Formats: sequence, C-alpha cells, structure tokens
Amino acid sequence: MTTDRAPLARRLLIFAVGLVCVTALTFWLGLRATRAWQSSTRDAADTRANEVAALLSVALERDMKGGQVSVLVPFNESLVNSPPYELADRFARGFARFPYLESFYVWTDRGGGAGSTYVFSRADRRPRWDRDSAPKDPFPVVFRQDPEPLSELVRRVRTAGDGGARFAFDETRVADASYQSVAQLMYEGEGADAHLAAIVGFLVDVDWVRQRYFGDFIRQIQDVIGDRTLSIQIRDETGANVASVGAPADGASPHVRTFSLAFADRAMIAEVAGRMTPRQWTARVAIGDEASLTAASQGAFRTLILLAIGAGATIVGVWFTVRAAKTAADLAEVQAEFVSAVSHEMKTPLSLVKLASDTLANGRYTSPSAVAEYGQMISVEAQHLTRLIDNVLCYARLNDRGSAYDIEPVDVVDLVQESIERFRPRLVEAGIEVDVHVPSDPLVVTGDHLMLQHAFDNLVENAITHAGEGHWLGVRVVQEQAFAIIEVADRGQGIPADELARVFDKFYRRKGTRQRGTGLGLAIVRRIVDDLGGRVELVSQEGAGTTARITLTMVTTQV
Repeated sequence: MTTDRAPLARRLLIFAVGLVCVTALTFWLGLRATRAWQSSTRDAADTRANEVAALLSVALERDMKGGQVSVLVPFNESLVNSPPYELADRFARGFARFPYLESFYVWTDRGGGAGSTYVFSRADRRPRWDRDSAPKDPFPVVFRQDPEPLSELVRRVRTAGDGGARFAFDETRVADASYQSVAQLMYEGEGADAHLAAIVGFLVDVDWVRQRYFGDFIRQIQDVIGDRTLSIQIRDETGANVASVGAPADGASPHVRTFSLAFADRAMIAEVAGRMTPRQWTARVAIGDEASLTAASQGAFRTLILLAIGAGATIVGVWFTVRAAKTAADLAEVQAEFVSAVSHEMKTPLSLVKLASDTLANGRYTSPSAVAEYGQMISVEAQHLTRLIDNVLCYARLNDRGSAYDIEPVDVVDLVQESIERFRPRLVEAGIEVDVHVPSDPLVVTGDHLMLQHAFDNLVENAITHAGEGHWLGVRVVQEQAFAIIEVADRGQGIPADELARVFDKFYRRKGTRQRGTGLGLAIVRRIVDDLGGRVELVSQEGAGTTARITLTMVTTQV
C-alpha cells in the first residue's frame, strides 16, 4: 500500500508546488504593474502639488506687499498734506483691494511740537482700540485725529526716523491686541539739514490675519487652480496649523515654502532686518485624496484583492486537493487494515470454536473435566465473536443516514448493571475485582436503549481488555444536578498523552498494542453519546490507569 501511494504523493506534490509557483509569479507581476500605475499617478500629482506650492508662494508675496507697494510708495509730501477727505478716498481704495489692512495713519510735523496724527480705519471692521462711537454717515472710512492708543506707536516710528530710515517695520501691541505696522518716512531738506516731515503707514491686526486672512486667501488659490483635492496649509513658526483647505493629506511629503509674516516688500524687510526680524511661517501643499490618485489606489487595491483572492483560492484548492487525496489514501489504508483486523479477529475465535468442537465431537479428550474446559472456551470465543459482530453492525447503523434512533426513557442504572452481568464470566476468568457503585433509585435519560447498551458494553470491554496487571474495574453511576454521570475506570498501563486525543478516532489502535480489537469501540461510544446530546471524556495517566466518563441529561419527569 505504501509503495503504491509514493508515486501519487510525489506527483501531487510536484503539481502543487508548480501551481503555487505559477500563482505566485502571476501575483507578483500583477503587483508590479499596479505599483507602477500607482507610482506614475502619484508622481503626476506630486508635480502638480509642487507647482501649486510655487504659485502659492508667489501669490502670498505679491498680496502681502501689495498694501505697501500700491498705497504707501506712491505717497509724496503733496499727498500727505491733502485734506482728510481726499486721503480717506485714497485709503478706501486700499481697504477694498487688501482685506488685511485695518487702519492707515498719517503723521506730519505740523500742529505743534509732537505734530498731528490722522487715522483712517475701516467702518465695517473697526479696530479694537477705537472706543469712540461709530459715525452715523455711511462712508466706509472712519476718521480719528490724534487717538491716544496710537501715540506710543507713532513715537516709535518717529524714533526710527532719527537714523534717516526710509521705512519702518514693527510688531507691537495696541490695547492688548497684536499689530504689525508698516510705515514710509518722508524728509524735508538734504544732508545735515534733513528732518522728518511726515509718516504714512498702515496697521495689520495679526490676530484677525491669523483667523481670517490666510484661510480666505488659500481658498481663493484653490478656486483659481480648480483642484479641491490637494491639501493646502499655512503653519506658524511653531508648526501649528493656521489655515487649511482641501482633502486631508495621505501621508506623502508636502512641498514647503517659507515666507516672512510681514506685510511689506522683501527689500524693505532686508533694510530693517537689523532692528526687527519677522517670524517665518510656512505654506505646505501635499497630495490629498486626489481624484486620479484615489482612482489609481482604489483600482490597484481592487486588482490586488482579486489577485490575492485568486491566488488564495488556488492555493486553498490545491491544499484541499492534496489533503483529500491524502485523506482518501489514509482512509483506504485504514479501511484495509480494518478489514484485515476484522478478518483476523473473526478467524481467530472461529478457529478456536472449530478446534474445540472437533475435539469434543471426535472424543479426543482425556478426562470428563476437559469437556467443561472446551465448553468454556467455546462460550468465551462465541461471546467475543458476538461482540465483534455487534460492533461492526452498530458501526454500519451509525453510518447509515436512513437509520434513526429509537428514542425512549432509559434507566442508565439498569443498563450499567446489565453490562456488568454480561461480562461477569470474563471478569471472573481474568481475576478482575469489580467495584460497582450505583444509586438505589433509577436515573432516567432520553436515549436509544440498544445504542446506549452498545456504548456501555464497549466501555466495560475496553476497561477489561486494558486492565492489565491492575486486576481492578470500577464502575460508578451518580447524579449531578440534572445530569447522570457514568464512570468506568481501570488500573492498567494508561494511555500516553500524545495518543489520548486520537483514541476516539475510528479504526485507531495504539501503537505496539497486542490486545485484540478493531479500533471501533471508543469511536462508537463517542458517536452514540454525541448524537444523544451527551458528552464523553477520557482521563488517563500512564502507569496509573484510565477513567472514561459519560455525561447524559436526565429527563425532567422520571418514569
């Protein structure tokens, strides 16, 4: 049998290995193709993100210096000395173009030793330091003269004029609010006779810029590029997020551009860098859930899933095929061994019965006592043959789907006692002490009388067979709550731990055993008990014996 199975096993193994290799190669090629697809799509999206980062950087620089370049730089002495209403018109145009501008201020050296300061603020977003009542006219600019909260700021800008600076940049607090001031200084005279004649500048509320300006600005950029799937962020000098739009980044490295938080031209910032260094913020553009990238990722994921399912199904199919072939071969071998064992088990008692009966029939015995011995031999072997045939028929019935159990109330106490009595001659012959403990009252369960009889008989016979030198058999029947417990124990050699899990397998016989049997007894016991909703357990210790325990549910009303 083993020789015939070897070529088949080798062919199956070669086929399985080849199929697995082909499946793995197909999966690898598919993986490479989908990864290349994802990579090319990601590269294209990454290039676009880099272009958007460059566009954002240029747009920020132009817009943040727009107030200075468009409004402050064109100012000259004649414009500074214009009437307030003309200045208000000019500043109103600046407010309309650049939302970050909150106030303009103009200082001239006229009007006394400290000069005069005129402040023009937005009417729709009045400064927090302006505590005066709002004007009733609908003009978009609010005019104030010499406001006290700005006196310190004007003084500091005038101090910058002592060194002949053309521009002044400062970050200060006015009425507990953080402001950025950008100013242009104008002088009269030349050389040593030059003196500061006028200042024109504007104020930017840094808190408002942080809350509103950058968020609105990057949303406008998003509308211009027409791609809402890129992640655009503005972060401050600590790395905290100030504003963000677009889909969340998917973990790719962002394209970063650094810019100064200064609403002025870079040339002016360089000129005043020694006195004031603005904070450095960053603009970040990264790949978000971009449409084509998302489609590529989803397509690649679906492709990989299908490839994995196909590969897994192929490998599982091969595994099941090999396992089924091996199981079929193992079953065929086990069944062949079973047929051989059954044939041998039947042939042995038949031979002994025939020998004893021929001896008696031909009168070949030396004394009258030999007749009893031969009769005893015939009885024992006939009983053994009967048990063998009963087990084979019981096993056939259990595997016949058309055969149903005859369910009825059964007293397990009577069944156990009947089994002990059936094996009493063998127990006496083997010199085995029987220790039986059963209750006086019946323990009724729902089951098949004949099948439970087979189960108990197999347990008792198995214990007698393997009792060995212990010469002791213990049977105990007890009630535990709603269950009837039947225990059959011996003091034989026990079962090794590595074989304990297999003794309930059909046709299984322990290695090296010399005891007669077919390997069906415990398999029949488990099948019957399981079918009747019970539980069978086996506890064994090498050199100390084995205990079989059956648990059956009792009926609520005993009959």
